Amino acid sequence: MKQKAAAWIWLAVLITALLSGCGNSVTQRERDSAKSSPAQIQEAAGSDGRNARKENGEVIVAIGEEPETGFDPSTGGHGSITKVFFSTLFMRDKELGWTNDLATGYRVSDDKLTWTVTIRDDAVFSDGGKVTAQDVAFTYSAAKESGSDIDLTMIEKIQAIDEVTVKFKLNRTYSAFIERLAYLGIVPEAAYDENFKDAPVGSGPFRFVQWDKGQQVIAVANENYYGQAPHIKQLTMVFLDKDAAFAAVQNGDVDVASIDGILAEQQLDGTYVENIDSIECYGVCFPMIPDEGEKAQDGAEMGNDVTCDLAVRQAFNRAVDRKRIVSGVLNGYGTVSTTGLEKMPWLNEDTVLEPSEYADIEGAKKILEAGGWKDTNGNGTIDKNGTEARFTLLYTDGVYRQEMALEFVNVAKAMGIEVTLEKVTWDTIVERIHKEAVFFGFGSGDPSELFNLYYGDNAGGVVAWDNAGCYQNDEVDKQIDEALNSTDEAEAIEHWKAVQQYASAVGDAPYCWLVNANHVYLCADGFTFGQPVVQPHGGRIFDNVAEWDWE
Repeated sequence: MKQKAAAWIWLAVLITALLSGCGNSVTQRERDSAKSSPAQIQEAAGSDGRNARKENGEVIVAIGEEPETGFDPSTGGHGSITKVFFSTLFMRDKELGWTNDLATGYRVSDDKLTWTVTIRDDAVFSDGGKVTAQDVAFTYSAAKESGSDIDLTMIEKIQAIDEVTVKFKLNRTYSAFIERLAYLGIVPEAAYDENFKDAPVGSGPFRFVQWDKGQQVIAVANENYYGQAPHIKQLTMVFLDKDAAFAAVQNGDVDVASIDGILAEQQLDGTYVENIDSIECYGVCFPMIPDEGEKAQDGAEMGNDVTCDLAVRQAFNRAVDRKRIVSGVLNGYGTVSTTGLEKMPWLNEDTVLEPSEYADIEGAKKILEAGGWKDTNGNGTIDKNGTEARFTLLYTDGVYRQEMALEFVNVAKAMGIEVTLEKVTWDTIVERIHKEAVFFGFGSGDPSELFNLYYGDNAGGVVAWDNAGCYQNDEVDKQIDEALNSTDEAEAIEHWKAVQQYASAVGDAPYCWLVNANHVYLCADGFTFGQPVVQPHGGRIFDNVAEWDWE
């Protein structure tokens, strides 16, 4: 596999070399000339190739999985790559606040149902067409109709008033709507067709050149970009898993790659490790109601007679040694999380567990004993009213997940609780997601994530993992309603904080949050990301791609 990967990396490097110095277009002759022999390709690789890229302002970055559905932002699911080719209306700043991107501002009507957004009048797409409010309206209408991964059900009507003004009429108040206005890359209505996903046109910092499927995507700096001109002149994104990407950076064939904390401990000449703060949080979701044979809205069974007990949930939050997970599993590349909301402006500080309040097995045992859990039959597992403390923890594939889940299992054993670890896929997990504990990763920088996690009516709804544990607390629902009924996120913050008084380790403990996993990159010496934003779940490393540079 590595030999196959290396072969097309050589091809990627050769194409990169051929494109340099060619302006912002690629001719068919240049594409044809890339079909060189292995010997010619080999000459362009390694340290010499990297030095040439530095001189020419070019970067090759490994981005993991290929976006098989293409680069149409109106269908969602493309993450940070959107920011390479497209502008969004708003974007997060370095402190997780809001700043304008394509937009110049917005206002909310007195009834909180109409959001009016104005956009800059000097933005053009990479094909030279002007960006207008009609393109914004078209993009959001297309996304709403496509059933993309972004929830736009709160939008009733979208209307372009003039070239720079667009109105969003909502069917319900939604203070976090600016999150939706920062999500979609704006597409040109005039150039949008069935081929758009394979050859996108946007108004972002880079212009799409070509996509060699299964191998790479090539982009060049967009000379029409209204924002900060990119320092990098050509960006090549190749598709490699972490191990292959690590080897490619080591060999000089790739300049930047996402890795994990274990790979980061290896010292490689000519490279350095970039450790970026993250709000990517991992934790265990507990089923919150007893198993009485009831089914959720989605038809799946719900309830667990062990995790529905508050003492069990509180005991896990007390017992888990989160520092041990940071040092042992993340290899130090992360931070402790007891709330799932560290670094968030809406964090309720009163709900944060102090170091003395966790990693305490004996304290956890006392909580269980006070809650009526004892080993009455001497089999090594505690029980209560005839129910043995046994349950299953479901987890999916992903970096660190199995190792963290194993730590959770070990802590359970030390308390006299038997947890069976089972690996599943997101396709197969749904029918059991309300009945078994589930290992989740979250962290979007969106306060309405609290609505997704804890709102009672979400249980078993359209999205199975929204309130997967079927948590129901009337006061939580009331505070979430008040938050979403606020004019904007600033006004809503106190309500989001109030939610945490109940939906936290110091309250009903619907989750046992564990850690924030930092995002770790192996980079060639001399390359810099600039000042990236704090990374959410899934990553936003391309959000400041215009700042990337060679020093």
